[in-house]
Order: sequence, then structure tokens, then C-alpha cells
Amino acid sequence: MTPELLDRVGLIAGAILTVMVFSYLLGDNFLYRIAIHILIGAAAAYVLIVAVESVLIPWFSLTMSNPLGEPTRFALGMLPFVPGVLLLFKFSPRLSRFGNVGLVIVLGVGTAIAIWGAITGTLLPLAIDSARRQGNILDTLVAVIGVVTVLVYFTYLGVRRPSGEVEQRLFIRVPGVVGQAFIVITLGATYALLIISALTILTGVIAQRLLALRPG
Repeated sequence: MTPELLDRVGLIAGAILTVMVFSYLLGDNFLYRIAIHILIGAAAAYVLIVAVESVLIPWFSLTMSNPLGEPTRFALGMLPFVPGVLLLFKFSPRLSRFGNVGLVIVLGVGTAIAIWGAITGTLLPLAIDSARRQGNILDTLVAVIGVVTVLVYFTYLGVRRPSGEVEQRLFIRVPGVVGQAFIVITLGATYALLIISALTILTGVIAQRLLALRPG
């Protein structure tokens, strides 16, 4: 097959899959499920290839490829196997408590990475950018209020009443309502942006494929 023929086959297949996905507007059907299965399979295969080529192979070559020459790196490379082996104990009811240790390690490391990423990737750049924008105090104030109230909204501190119900105090409940409003506005704007972006991409792809299928 020539490259031109492969490109044309790819354009036709992409157009067919696009129509199959949009057939969901008529209801859940067989064509839509086939398209979704193809999409999920392709995405899973892509993630697997990226994980092997970008994570596993570099990790193996840097840590475990030379165990005798560089024992320190080899020991560091063996560390991920510790929570992995501990998680295998979850299959045994009597040894599941040892699997909980591995689960705690995984959750702890994941939570620490997420918090560190949120602080260094969002909060600190936002604070630095807000400090530099001395002329626009209103935007800075709205950004600070939004960040603080959203963080308060995800604060699960409360007082247990004699009836057994847990109730949050007023100084947590009121900012939480404001943070909930910020979350709703953000999700609505994000959803609208996704729809506009999807429609823009769709019209561009349709126009490109119509031009590619036009003879001459």
C-alpha cells in the first residue's frame, strides 16, 4: 500500500468511527458500542506502549540493568517491588493486613505526589502571579477567595450532635457554600469549553476529510 492510500483509508475509517459515535444521539446502539470499544482498546494500547517505552524501559536501564556494577541503583530499582509484593497478600484473607501496608504505601505516595503537584503547579504559580499583578486587585481577590473557599469546601470537620448527626460549624459551612458555587461555575465553563472545542475539531475534521476525498 502506498502512503497516499493509507492516508485515505485512515480518513475513511475516522469518518466512519465519527458517525458511529454520533449515532448515540439516536440512542444506545450496536454501532456506538463498537466505536467505544475500539476507542478504549486503542487508548489502552497507547497507554501501555507509552508506559513501557517511557517508564519501564528507562527505569530498567537506569537501575536494574547492571546489578553488580551499580548496587545502589539496583537497590533503588527494587523498591517498587516491595509494595507490589505486599499488595499480593490482599488475595489471602489471613494475610490481607500485610497487603494493607502496601496499599497505604501506594496511597501515601500518590497523595504526596498529588499534593506536591497541586502546590507547585497551581497554588504557588497562582500566588506569584497574583502578587505580580498589583494593578488588577479585583482579579487577585477573586482568585484568592476561590482557592480558599474551594479548599474549605473539601474540609470534613464537624461536630457530632447528641442525636448522632455530624454538623459543620458556621465558619466552615458558609465558605464551603461559596466554594461550591465556584466549583459549579468552573465545571459549567469547562463543560461549555469542551463542547465548543469538540464542535470546532469536528467541523475541521469533516472539512479536511471532505477535501481529501474530493477527486483531483
